[in-house]
Amino acid sequence: MYDGLAGRRPVLAGCAVALAGCSLLPEEPESIEAEAAAPVVLPESPGYTTVVAEEPTVETMVRVDLSGDVQLTSRRDVTATVFRRVCEAPGGRRFGLLTAPAVRVVEDSEVIRDPVASLDADRVLELATDCTTGSVDGYEKAGSVMLLSTETTREVTTATLDGGDAQVVRVRVRAGEDSVTAVAVAPDGVEHPFENVRREA
Repeated sequence: MYDGLAGRRPVLAGCAVALAGCSLLPEEPESIEAEAAAPVVLPESPGYTTVVAEEPTVETMVRVDLSGDVQLTSRRDVTATVFRRVCEAPGGRRFGLLTAPAVRVVEDSEVIRDPVASLDADRVLELATDCTTGSVDGYEKAGSVMLLSTETTREVTTATLDGGDAQVVRVRVRAGEDSVTAVAVAPDGVEHPFENVRREA
């Protein structure tokens, strides 16, 4: 019996390749499960005390867009075990560190993504501060800062934490096989301890 669909497959494949710039979605790949290699901590900083030290699991979907003759979009479900450290100091100051595994979303490529960066902004802030989070305004770039000996972009916003408005600073860097998100909550003019952060061996 003639399989009309089989006969059309080469033609359809050729059309897909010929349409440069179109979006092709690959078949749904298996989900990724990964664990962070080593936590980052705030060992010495005036006034700060560690109040949360745990390894929660977060679930998210990571999306990657690859551009070329053909634009490719890939989505992967990721289950990541992260190191979570939350520190607090007098005056309502909070400092959180989230260490997540950097995951390879597309096989046989150099595309690496931080699963924490795919979470909603309020969820990240909740994990980093251990506070009840309300609205989070969009982050804006505001200079740079050193974290783990790497100069990285400093992002700022205003958010609602435990029912009150708070000034938030967020920075992100790669650290070996991991990705690190550091979040500071403190009044304007207060120095944040980003440069004191260290990675445990």
